[in-house]
Amino acid sequence: MLRIVKAEEKHLLDIRNLWTEFLKYSEEFHPMFAIGEGAAEHMEKHFLRPALQDKNHLVLLALDDCKAAGYAVAKVNEKLPRKHDFITGIIDHLFVTQDCRRRGVGGQMYAEIIKWFKAASVNRVEVQLIGKNKVACAFWKKQGYGDFEYIWEHEI
Repeated sequence: MLRIVKAEEKHLLDIRNLWTEFLKYSEEFHPMFAIGEGAAEHMEKHFLRPALQDKNHLVLLALDDCKAAGYAVAKVNEKLPRKHDFITGIIDHLFVTQDCRRRGVGGQMYAEIIKWFKAASVNRVEVQLIGKNKVACAFWKKQGYGDFEYIWEHEI
């Protein structure tokens, strides 16, 4: 049975392992995602632990019969003074293990994120994805997302 839970410190190892799997999967699309020694520990210390403790972050873990099936990290951006009143939510990560894809896991985590964003008065959501990752592109299009900004690269 699938459950989506708000992550706690006891889930750190599961999320680190999922993050490592996420980067290995992403490396198929670009070498910048190759994991260096100590990367998982660095991610935990400088990204994951602070996110768990920050009220403006939501960290979710998908459990399929008590096995980690995916994770997501989202945040509410600080409101900046602009002409229009946008409160932007950012989905930093949403990853589902290969054997749990196409079973609604990502959609369920996304629905939980949207509920959390709405409770925080978010009225605009951004997500970055790898353009070559056709599975991710199709998922986000299905959720109603479209092009907003392009990041181009050139190695020098």
